[in-house]
Amino acid sequence: MSTRFKISSLALVLTLSAPIATANTISPNVAADLLYQLEMLQQEVSHLRGQVEQQQYELNKLQALSKDRYIDLDKRVSDLTSKVASAPSVAPAANTSQTNVANANSASQSKSVPVATAPVRPVKLEEPSAQAKVAYDEAYDLIRAKNFEGAQTALRSFVKTYPNNSLTGNGHYWLGELALVLGNQGEALVQFQTVQDDFAGHAKVPDAIYKLGIVNDQLGNQSMAREYLQRVIVNYPDSNSATLATNYLNNMK
Repeated sequence: MSTRFKISSLALVLTLSAPIATANTISPNVAADLLYQLEMLQQEVSHLRGQVEQQQYELNKLQALSKDRYIDLDKRVSDLTSKVASAPSVAPAANTSQTNVANANSASQSKSVPVATAPVRPVKLEEPSAQAKVAYDEAYDLIRAKNFEGAQTALRSFVKTYPNNSLTGNGHYWLGELALVLGNQGEALVQFQTVQDDFAGHAKVPDAIYKLGIVNDQLGNQSMAREYLQRVIVNYPDSNSATLATNYLNNMK
């Protein structure tokens, strides 16, 4: 029985019983029926109130989840945009850094893996043309504006149109970061690997190798993750990525 029907029934009962009520002679049957109708309406209201409270609870959960996802996404973007897009230069030659190497060995002495040496001879790249610089800047501005899909499309077009200039390595690196922001770890691996393999000597190589370690750890490939992190420490000991890799290794399970 719906609430509307019950209310209509109660109104009908009240109307039919009005003369009796006026005469102050409500029969026991009418009084019992009115009480029954009132109890049923109260139960229905209580049931509806419970449904509303449950729906409000579910809505609050969805809002909290959406907020958490936005905060995580916003943090990733803040990390991205805090790095200045500077013209890449040849990474400094890897000098011996006793502190970083010692920390890396200490962090993984019971789970040591071979450290593959990255190519050290820089790849000769073209200087970006004016058009290439404009295209890259426009794509990077989309990252700053948090238009991730648009930035991804623009950078894909950029690296395809300008495959060999000194900004192309940056393009592949940011494509990897965008893939992480958008939840595509597989593509992130491909993009970071491209920076390492095709742009030896590029300033983004240490960052890309470090990210290869992070993503592999996220995917459960701890052995591969340690290899990449150690590679950063050994080959680029003076880089910020080497410090981050050392800290990450020390905290790995």
